[in-house]
Amino acid sequence: MSKTTWNILGILTIVAGTIFFMSQPERFAALSPEHRPKFIAGGVLIFGILATIVITCFLPVARPVTLRIIGVIGIASCIFNLIEGGSRGDFAQFPVTLGFWFPGSLYLVVKGKMS
Repeated sequence: MSKTTWNILGILTIVAGTIFFMSQPERFAALSPEHRPKFIAGGVLIFGILATIVITCFLPVARPVTLRIIGVIGIASCIFNLIEGGSRGDFAQFPVTLGFWFPGSLYLVVKGKMS
């Protein structure tokens, strides 16, 4: 991908993260005290994923490492999706997960590049 494409993707990720996190104080205030720690942990996780994507976009030297991190996140998401679908008895998403998302995530982990 060209440098311009990477920069646009990085800027759009920053904008999406900003819009997402601007809506969170109202949701946090509406939560009961026992649900707030889980909400904060989820917010930190989302922030980490977005930060990884932004680092990938703006630092060409870090792309192999950060793309591998994104691949590991993708594999973990696939495993969670398969376990969750299996426990609910919903097997309709298995072909897409195993045929599309898992191989792409595995490729990112092994190669560390998008080509």
